[in-house]
Amino acid sequence: MRLGVFDHGWWKPACTEAGHEVIELPVAHASGNAYAADLSARRQAGAQVLDALRSRGPDFLLDNGGTGLSFLTGQRGEDNVDLLHERLRVPLWSHFIDPIVTSLQGLQWPIVWQCLQSTLWVKALWDRAQAVELQRFGVPNVVHLPIAAPVHLYNTDPANGRTSQPVVSFIGGQNTNFFLANANVPTPSLVPGALTHAIQTDLRQVSFYDAYHDLYGFGRPITPRDDMNTRITKTAAYFNAKLYYNAALCLRQRDRFVIFLKRKLGDVFRLIGPRWDATYGLACEPPLPTHEAYLNHFREMAINLNLVNGNAETGLNMRHFEITAAGGFMLCYDQPELESCFMPGKECAVFRSEEELLEKIQYYLARPDERAAIAQAGQKRTLSEHLYSHRLRTLLAMLQKPSPPMPVEYSKGSLKDDLPGLVPVPDVILDCGANVGQMAAAFRAMYPKATIYGFEPVSSVFEELQRRCRELNVYAVKKAVSDRDGRSTIHLTTGPEAHSLLHFQEGNPCEEWTRVVGREEVEVCTLDRWCQDSGIHPSRVDILKLDLQGAELKALYGARRLLQTVKAVYVEVSFVPIYRDCPLAADIEAFMKECGFRRNAMYPSDHPHLWGDALFVRDRQEGSGKRQE
Repeated sequence: MRLGVFDHGWWKPACTEAGHEVIELPVAHASGNAYAADLSARRQAGAQVLDALRSRGPDFLLDNGGTGLSFLTGQRGEDNVDLLHERLRVPLWSHFIDPIVTSLQGLQWPIVWQCLQSTLWVKALWDRAQAVELQRFGVPNVVHLPIAAPVHLYNTDPANGRTSQPVVSFIGGQNTNFFLANANVPTPSLVPGALTHAIQTDLRQVSFYDAYHDLYGFGRPITPRDDMNTRITKTAAYFNAKLYYNAALCLRQRDRFVIFLKRKLGDVFRLIGPRWDATYGLACEPPLPTHEAYLNHFREMAINLNLVNGNAETGLNMRHFEITAAGGFMLCYDQPELESCFMPGKECAVFRSEEELLEKIQYYLARPDERAAIAQAGQKRTLSEHLYSHRLRTLLAMLQKPSPPMPVEYSKGSLKDDLPGLVPVPDVILDCGANVGQMAAAFRAMYPKATIYGFEPVSSVFEELQRRCRELNVYAVKKAVSDRDGRSTIHLTTGPEAHSLLHFQEGNPCEEWTRVVGREEVEVCTLDRWCQDSGIHPSRVDILKLDLQGAELKALYGARRLLQTVKAVYVEVSFVPIYRDCPLAADIEAFMKECGFRRNAMYPSDHPHLWGDALFVRDRQEGSGKRQE
């Protein structure tokens, strides 16, 4: 393949080793910092790149940290810009090893948002929590891709643990000035960040996004109906509120351990990197002069301490892979994604607290042979799985992967096109699993005179639903719908649309949205009993909508009387097991057929291989219950 590689990072050696033709391309810089390149600098770089590619078009473009994001003067005039890769119709792959707000710091939010919406730009993030964060902001083509070690001719001779220098070493700068006396601290960011760190002492899997939107409701998530200005406002507020969280993450994952060890171990702990002396008064050494010096250092030290900066919530940093690739022994802080790349105790050593850190240091300093064995196993793992050449293969596999066949034949139309012709003048509509009223709004647009009820049990979501229902003239009902009446526990998840009465299937394809971050006791009811208690005869209900995250069949069991007369049932169905023991599309279709319905249409979701929305209507050949007035 012919790959356009931007001259910033580690992709060129990986592409060359794999036998691909490389076109070297320039990146924009501002004061030597490619991340700080502004619109003008990226426009200038775009013209240079376009000139370099006039005679040879690449199959796709590849960069680190979005440095290949370049612009051209817009075709509508000087005041407009076009994305270079969009003009070329060539995919751009960017591997981020820093947060989006850091990597694109030279651009204003309006232009950043417009760029992020590019469907020809694949954003590969090293940190799973931040990948999910962007996905939930509605950014397309976001994937998770860990960092790796550069392609290099590494020394693979087994290190002799008995000849290593009996010291603990850490290489890395001090990067947090948020807490210094002269720092300009934006106070609105303090509470969300502090609360997130507090909740993570009990639920470590909770991300800042989860806490900010779902647990504490500091802001409302972006929705498909938001215009660009609303998206920009919400995004800017979110990332401003995240400043303290990231700064405190530096303290939690890095600074606290450096301060602790320097005061406990003194000269036995070598601290290599800038600003530790100015910030905390700790003696430190200047950075090493060359890449080879770093590799030799990792092999020579008894223990290489690895501490992740505040730019990662769950992911690993490059040092995880550099230390192990060099054949050094690594003792690292326990990051959530660590076990997906290494076996703790076999290929590296792990600690979780100051006390455990000191214990592990004393343990491994006294056991040179065990250190050497772990270092050798770690090197073998990294050189076989965690080089940039391996990451390149992953990217190419994503690019070339054929789309799997659709599980069903989807309708060419839409619900708003089909339903009014099937049910022209409904009396009552029940919207079960209303969330914040998205479907209630659609029903109201289709049926201005219908009586609509929206069922939503989760307190934080119900508050927003109530507000929306007042605007729509819809009745909000704070209940979950099931096959019994009483109370139950609902699982609150990272994605507010995924809250469910059911337990989630481990390893399900929607794990990024279905991680449980809390629970809430809610009131549950059957629709038959609710109609009776509300004074609504079941025969008045003409349309039933169910989006209950795996509990749809339970709700249908509790609506047998209503199903005798209802005209249309619009229900979400799954093609793969997302919830434990949940019914799949075929199970719901079989039940509906028994009740005298046929499937009229199946509409695709935003993940059409995983689930869809089925519209069932009463089968005239089967007859129907007589409507009772």
